[in-house]
Amino acid sequence: MLTTYFKLRATVAAYRAGPAGAYLDQFTTWLAKRGYGSDAVRHLLHGATEFATWAQAPRSGLPVLPSGYWRDFCEHLAKRKRLRGARGQHSIYWRGAQQFVEFLRAQHGIVAVEAPEQTAPPELVVAFERWMAVQRGVKSSSLETYRPHVLDLLATLGDQPGHFSATSLHAFILAYAKHSGRAAARTRVKATRMFCRFLIATGQCPPGLDAAAPDIAEWRLASLPRYLPSDDIERVLAACNSARPIDMRDKAILLLLARLGLRASEVADLKLDDIDWPHGTFTVIGKSRHEAKLPLPQDVGDAILSYLKRARPQVSSSHVFITAVAPWQPITRNVVRHATASAIRRAGVESPSRGSHILRHSAATALLRQGASLQVIGEILRHRSIDTTALYAKVDIGLLRQVVRPWPGETSC
Repeated sequence: MLTTYFKLRATVAAYRAGPAGAYLDQFTTWLAKRGYGSDAVRHLLHGATEFATWAQAPRSGLPVLPSGYWRDFCEHLAKRKRLRGARGQHSIYWRGAQQFVEFLRAQHGIVAVEAPEQTAPPELVVAFERWMAVQRGVKSSSLETYRPHVLDLLATLGDQPGHFSATSLHAFILAYAKHSGRAAARTRVKATRMFCRFLIATGQCPPGLDAAAPDIAEWRLASLPRYLPSDDIERVLAACNSARPIDMRDKAILLLLARLGLRASEVADLKLDDIDWPHGTFTVIGKSRHEAKLPLPQDVGDAILSYLKRARPQVSSSHVFITAVAPWQPITRNVVRHATASAIRRAGVESPSRGSHILRHSAATALLRQGASLQVIGEILRHRSIDTTALYAKVDIGLLRQVVRPWPGETSC
């Protein structure tokens, strides 16, 4: 209700008399349920009224807006110097309008026409992603990574898979690899092969075409895993020891990464029902919908329980971890990565990487140095092949020194 946020009757009357007036009582209640505080609600109302006024100026009402309305509204804000703040961030007018549009869509079915720049991908790409999700258990985040490569493939070779040839696929990969890094080139190869296998499975191209995508040369086990020593890990964890809700959440997240080597997406996807408190275990659903049951160490369980009791917003979501600021919703893997990078920075730790995967590597190397076998480490990290786990054997310098052989004809170092 507007009267909750404004005490002056004249202010409430002015808001209700405007183009957005009929919606603002419901809008403020909707914002409060999503976790916005009083000051934030008052600020966001500026954007809502700005959007409603702009939308009704050349038109008869809010029920439907034409394609491109959001782009046009941003241009309107830019002309009035209300699009961004002094430091380049989106203004309260932009954020308020964004939340108001989301509210109108969710509560009233208003503003249903999408802007033309948000056109849907081709039907062939939609069918491919649906097949990958259903048949292969691939997550949406991986499909988003593959999508630009598949779109580029169709733009280069055409949208008629029956005309694809081994020669054209080979040239498509090599042309990209010449100007890209090894990791990006390997992603393109993988996306191309997956797309060809979909086409083969659905009878749209001849069998064996997936083999035309060439491998990207790479020495097996040539690299070293990047990790942090145990002392640095403890410093990173200690950076989240305050009683702030966001630090309590991030402490639980970092412990899952550092003690059990979870992936960022696995932490973000963790549900309340996945944790078996009486037996001290929890279930993780990893790549390709592979389900595994892992032990819940005491410090990890204590951190999660403390977060749930003292810091987690009171929302109906089944996810364990919720955003720390409004709107309250389940976190994404990007939040996990940001929490890791922020903790490493606050701890003053020199790290070869600030992504969440550095803690996964660190967990594996710590287990190895504590005497765990590669097979046990592979089971905890849920590797499909022992070859993947074998990479960590190279970081135990003490054991390597025990098996090193002197160079022929020279004194051993």
